[in-house]
Amino acid sequence: MEPTLHMKQGLNLLERVLQFYPLMQDGDTASVTLTEQDWLVLMDFTENPETTEIRPPKVKDMTVDRASRTINIATDDCKVEVKMGY
Repeated sequence: MEPTLHMKQGLNLLERVLQFYPLMQDGDTASVTLTEQDWLVLMDFTENPETTEIRPPKVKDMTVDRASRTINIATDDCKVEVKMGY
């Protein structure tokens, strides 16, 4: 399957989060904030079943909590919370 432009944008955002979270890491957790637009693109990427095959190997699990506007990304060494900025 060829990724769509929207999927590629989501993957790019995910890779940027994975590069950045170590700077924000405190123990085994980290919190990263994205703009509303970027957060929504990453949310679409997270919820699209077709993107699981193009996720980086470092990502073990991704879930969305719409109530708290948080995308949870599990890696081997960290639980990353991606928050929506205002």
